Amino acid sequence: MIALGAGDPTKAICSTLIAQLFESIRYPILPEVRHVPVDHPGRASYYEDILHIRNYSLYTPRDFDISPYFQIIKPERPADFDYRSLHWDK
Repeated sequence: MIALGAGDPTKAICSTLIAQLFESIRYPILPEVRHVPVDHPGRASYYEDILHIRNYSLYTPRDFDISPYFQIIKPERPADFDYRSLHWDK
């Protein structure tokens, strides 16, 4: 059953949708890499990396974080930010 709101089901759905979009343009997230031997003049052992894109439904948010094809960009906080000055509801 899929629950609405924040939580694991929502994260899985969001990751799946994002992964599906990247798959549609053949952009790698965490592909399976197969090393295939190739004949190359002057080299005894030469391999070519063949990427296989996994099914989009198998991705989690962490896969985007650890992928070498994505860069994590965090917004910068203002230089004068002081967390102690925030007013929280009790």
